[in-house]
Amino acid sequence: MVDADQQRRSTVATVLARALPGTAADVPLAMAREILDVLPDLRLLDDARAAQATLEQTIERVQAELDRSPWTVELPPPGTSLSEALRAEARLLRRTTATKTGTYAIGFTAGFDAFVRALEARATTVGPQPRPGVATDSSAPVVPDERPNSVRLAVSSRVAGLPADPAAREEYRRILIGNELVRYGHDTGVNSTEMASAIANLVLAALPEIDTLPEARDALQAREEELLALWHRLAVAQAECGLNAAETRWRNALARELRQQADTVTPNAGMTDSFTIGFSLANQSLARKLRARADEISVLPVPIDPWALPKRDDEPES
Repeated sequence: MVDADQQRRSTVATVLARALPGTAADVPLAMAREILDVLPDLRLLDDARAAQATLEQTIERVQAELDRSPWTVELPPPGTSLSEALRAEARLLRRTTATKTGTYAIGFTAGFDAFVRALEARATTVGPQPRPGVATDSSAPVVPDERPNSVRLAVSSRVAGLPADPAAREEYRRILIGNELVRYGHDTGVNSTEMASAIANLVLAALPEIDTLPEARDALQAREEELLALWHRLAVAQAECGLNAAETRWRNALARELRQQADTVTPNAGMTDSFTIGFSLANQSLARKLRARADEISVLPVPIDPWALPKRDDEPES
């Protein structure tokens, strides 16, 4: 997939090649790189868009978490270790077995037992980590650090450093591009500021988004404010439910174990006999149950960095 910067280099190189016929084939692309290097607005624009996309994904995650509060789910009592909790999940799975007949049933039963035994085996290897239990005090919610978004700071700094008048901004960029064109004059024949200015106009016309940085900054700030408000709402809601940091970590550790166990299951390609089909389908069915159970157990923790995309429950802790 071609990224935005590569696409712009190609666009600018095409403009230069047409405006400077007879120039060696490799020169327009080299000039395009140099020209884009003196126009940081475009890369900052890409950074702002990427940061906004991350914020929007995070907003969806936090809103979904708020929608499913108060995070009530049947769990073993405080003091239960992760090992004991996994064995309890294995017992729950065994209650779901179904009566089936024939070779398929034998395969299904074998796959079912193999899956549950693997979960029980994992229970013997995890650390103790007892469940702390929900908090009974009314401690203040932990809220994210209101540190500024570094991307927005960079974009805001660039916008503040540009001329406020649109015509002055265009002239400023025309001069920057023209200087690069003159620098390549030996290879291209650009030997006057008038000629450089005319070609610079063509380049700027091919980059219409270059003057949208203020809008990108404003959009990014709006998403930041929306996300920060959601994080505060989530922090308050979790505190009201007694979900302290230790309880959240334990629940997510259990959810992570369940997801990782489910992820050991892969569909068997090309299976034909009834036993293998039954074995595989039993594993896939139980894997789906574990993932659904992990979704119920997990809690989205309120982070220190409010702008980072939250990790999935099956990702390792940093």
